[in-house]
Amino acid sequence: MKRHKRILLFFLLLVLPFFSGCLDAVSLDSYGYVLTIGVDEGETERFNISFLLQKEGSSQESQTGAGSYVISAEGGDLFEAVRIAHAGLPFELNLSRVNFLLFSDAVASSKLMDEFLSFSFDLMKIRQSAKLLIVRGKCSDYLNGLSSTDHPNVAKRQYSYFRTYKTEGTIMMTNYAAFREATVSSAFDAVLPVGEVDASISGEQGTSSQKSGMPVNEKDTTGGIRRTGGLRSYLLESALFDGNRLAGFLNADDTEMILMAAGDFERGYATLQDDLGTTVFLLMAAGRPTVSITLGDVPHAAVSVPLYAELELDTGNTAERRWEGELKKALEMHLEEELKRVFLQCRALDSDAMRFGSHAVKQFLSRDEWRDYAWKQKYKSMTAEFSVTVMLNDRIISNRGD
Repeated sequence: MKRHKRILLFFLLLVLPFFSGCLDAVSLDSYGYVLTIGVDEGETERFNISFLLQKEGSSQESQTGAGSYVISAEGGDLFEAVRIAHAGLPFELNLSRVNFLLFSDAVASSKLMDEFLSFSFDLMKIRQSAKLLIVRGKCSDYLNGLSSTDHPNVAKRQYSYFRTYKTEGTIMMTNYAAFREATVSSAFDAVLPVGEVDASISGEQGTSSQKSGMPVNEKDTTGGIRRTGGLRSYLLESALFDGNRLAGFLNADDTEMILMAAGDFERGYATLQDDLGTTVFLLMAAGRPTVSITLGDVPHAAVSVPLYAELELDTGNTAERRWEGELKKALEMHLEEELKRVFLQCRALDSDAMRFGSHAVKQFLSRDEWRDYAWKQKYKSMTAEFSVTVMLNDRIISNRGD
């Protein structure tokens, strides 16, 4: 019996490799790893697609890499652009490390963005967790603006986006899966971060090309503010969508209000000024907001947002003393007014960016009932009230050095 078992084991070891389906070994040098894909309108084809590739570093298996470079190709879709790009490359493009998909504002304002995203993510081996981003201008310019000898590590640049989202509350991070859910369910609208290029920053060394005394061109600033050093490309605003169509833009402060109302806020800042000085508060979420929706021809939402606050700057040295008497109420009223203002701005653009529809849909028993209610039509006349409760942390600050 033991002899028969040994013969059977030997037979299995002999034939299994022929049925295992293993791929042939491929050298890492055979691949060019794409980190970001940018989609612009093409001149001869529908799309001009740019690929931000990771340069070869000391460790090919490390995703930090040693820098990046950009190649581009036109095509009717992603498959065709990849095929054209391969014609001039000594390696195969590998899309498994793609973390960002960029779309120019021109593409996002048309049907081209939805058309482009119709490809199979599984077939192209792109993760559905890849983040979407809108670029004012051309994606190719934005990707080239990420190149700098001062900041060669492309992974750090990508991580900085997530750090900005979590610690500053000025941009929204939305992946493809969430964007698809928004467009298919019609229960809310997506908000995407916006990338721009500061033309005053030189490409290679990250120094400024601005001349003192020259008039300020909006394109030669970072969101209207002069800057020197760093990368040409930056993230600072957010793009509102109405379904799969770009509807408009929000600045950084407005994005903070969207995050608060939608339950995605983690940390951010608020400033109060009066005759006694300037007070800057670090705000932190104290739990998710509670939202109640009353439906009908004119829906109404009541939103309660709980927050913690810490004093970051107190130029008058009076903030702690005045907190209970006036500053607490002033801060809460300021945030409530800002939330209301941003809601009205979103409603005017037909964008349910605060995701009220995701609460309204829970009151319906079937998809057909939800569709018949025609939420987006009702949303045009919706009203909302906001209540903010701020609790001050006990951390004591001083604006005077020891």
